[in-house]
Formats: sequence, C-alpha cells, structure tokens
Amino acid sequence: MHLLGRNLLDHKPVRIALTNFFGIGHSLAPRILARLQIHHTCKVSELTEPQITALSAYLSSPVSSTHPDPTPLAVPALPPRCQTLRRIELPQVQTAPKPIRRDVLDDLKIETDLKRSMLGDIQRLREIGTYRGRRHAAGLPVRGQSTHAAGRTAKKLNRLDRRFN
Repeated sequence: MHLLGRNLLDHKPVRIALTNFFGIGHSLAPRILARLQIHHTCKVSELTEPQITALSAYLSSPVSSTHPDPTPLAVPALPPRCQTLRRIELPQVQTAPKPIRRDVLDDLKIETDLKRSMLGDIQRLREIGTYRGRRHAAGLPVRGQSTHAAGRTAKKLNRLDRRFN
C-alpha cells in the first residue's frame, strides 16, 4: 500500500511500517496508532478505508487534523456493577497543581518539515558561532567523541548536503 509516497508492506504491522517515515520511530508509532484508535497488532493489509484516510490525513498535517471521538468503555445508561459499596469521603489535601504536559503528537514534524527544521537549527548554530556549529561546519564529531576513529565517520555523516537527501 502507498501512503504519502512511501510503500508500506502489507505483511508488516502498521506500527513497524510507520517507521519508514523520517521522524517516526518505534516509540512514536504506537502513540500515533493509539491517537487514531488503530490496534497495535493490526497489519497494513487489515486497515480499513476510514483508517487509511485518517492515517494519511494525520501524517500529512498533524496540527490541523482532528482527534477522533473517544470510544465509550460502557453504555452510559447502565448502573454501576456494585451499588452496595459506600464511598468514603477523605479530607481534601492541598497539593500543587500538576504541570500541563505537552503532547508530542500535537506538533509532530515528519519528512521534509523535520529535515528543514534540523537544517535550520544547525545553520543557526553555525551563524552564532557556537562550538557545536563550528564542529558541524568542519564535519567533525559534535558531541565530544574523540577524533581518532570517530572523526572519519563524522566526516562522512556530518555533511549537511549529503545527510538529508
């Protein structure tokens, strides 16, 4: 199946097939499936048309896509199972408010958007003249590795024009 210019193999689970996209790894793929209410063991060949449409809409523009309606866990009209238990009221304890955690999926960048963002970050480091920016410009290891052996690998991989094409 083709999705946004990528060929997803039919026999693979969707969570594995999504890692073909630049910027989606093994930890982010199950979160995307949970957001779209697709089972984590579902294979690409088992996806329905609405699921494929929702997946392609989400991956093409995650910011503007809408969240699907939550699936109810039980019919709301049913009474609770055990009505004989009494609820014990505990005194309220003053606690600090929990910080609101940002959801990574709300501002997800993949493929060209992510590559453009990474190149912009590296270019900014080069312009302001930081140590990391100079190391990127020279094609040397950026994160403190020794240059005896890792330098050769970094000279191959730290070239901006070669790495993101």
